[in-house]
Amino acid sequence: MQRYSFGIQQQLPKDFFFDVSYIGNRGSSLGITRQFTPIPNSLLSTSPVRDQATIDYLSAQVTNPFFGLPEFSGTGLGNQRTSRGQLLRERPQFQGIGTSFPAGWSYYHSLQLTVEKRMSAGVTFQSAWTWSKFMEAIAYLNDTDSYLEKVISEEDYPHRLSVSAIWELPFGRRKPVLSGATGLLHHLVSGWQLQGMYEGQSGPPLGFGNAIFTGNLHDIVLPVSKRGPDRWFNIDAGFDRDPRNQLGSNIRTFPSRFTGIRADGVNNFDMSFFKTFRISEGVRAQFRFETYNTMNHVQFEAPDTNPVSSAFGTVNAEKGHGQRQLNLSLKLLF
Repeated sequence: MQRYSFGIQQQLPKDFFFDVSYIGNRGSSLGITRQFTPIPNSLLSTSPVRDQATIDYLSAQVTNPFFGLPEFSGTGLGNQRTSRGQLLRERPQFQGIGTSFPAGWSYYHSLQLTVEKRMSAGVTFQSAWTWSKFMEAIAYLNDTDSYLEKVISEEDYPHRLSVSAIWELPFGRRKPVLSGATGLLHHLVSGWQLQGMYEGQSGPPLGFGNAIFTGNLHDIVLPVSKRGPDRWFNIDAGFDRDPRNQLGSNIRTFPSRFTGIRADGVNNFDMSFFKTFRISEGVRAQFRFETYNTMNHVQFEAPDTNPVSSAFGTVNAEKGHGQRQLNLSLKLLF
C-alpha cells in the first residue's frame, strides 16, 4: 500500500483552526480469486438478449464419463449424468478449481477539510468534511476475462461530514448570566453542558447483477423528493423484469456497480445534556440526559436490486441506528 498526502494548516482569529488536505493511497498486489475451470468463451453467448439455444445446449444432461470411477464417488461428478457444460470445461474432471494470488489493485483520492474552534468562552467544536473516490479491481466480471473489472468500490462514500460541539451553558458563578448566584440557585443553574454530534455520509453504490438493461442509466436515479422505501429508484428505466428473458450462459458486460446509483446514506444527529454536581473535594456526580438519533431520521438498508424480484426497487429494512432513543443516567466520579 502506497500512501501520500499534503496539506495546509492555518491558525485563524477567535481560536479557530483550519486544515485542508489531499490524502490518497494506491493498493497493489491485492488478493484476488481466479477460477481455472471455466466454460470457454467460444461456447458462451454474446447476445444482448437471452440465448435460449446456448442455455439449453450447455445445461443439457448427458452421459457422465466419470461415473463409476472410485475417485468420483460421493462427489458431484459421481452421478450417471451431468451437464454438457461441465464436460466442456477446460478441466472437466473438476467442478471448480480456484486459487488466490496478489494481482488486484485499488486507488483512493480525497479532499479533506477540517475546521476546529478550541475551547474559549465555554464553546468548542470540530467539523470535518471529506470528498473522495475509491476505485478497485479485485475481481473478474467473467471467469474467462483476461483483465480485472475496474469498478467503483462498495466502500466508496463520496461525501462524509461530521460535526461535534460542546457548549458550557453560561449560567452560575463566574459566568455571564447569574454570576452572583449562591446556595441552591447556584447548584441548580451551574455546571450544565450541551453536546451535539452530527454524522452524514453518502450511501454505498448499487449493482443489478447480470441484468438486461436497454434504457439510459441516468434515468434510474430518482430525485430525493420522489425517493422512498416503496420506490427507491426508477424500476421502469429500462430493466427487463421477465424471468423468462433473463440472461444465462453468457459473457457479461453489465458492470457490477454504478457510482451514481446508491443506497441510503447516514443522516444522524445525537444530543446530550450533562449536569455535574460537586459532592466533596474528590467526588462528583454527573446527571446525563442523552438522545440518539435525536431527529428520528429513518435510515434505510439497501433496496432489492434483483430485477425479477417482486420487491425490486423497494426497501424492507432499516439500518442499525434505529428510532430515537432517550437515556437518563446518573454517574458517580471519584
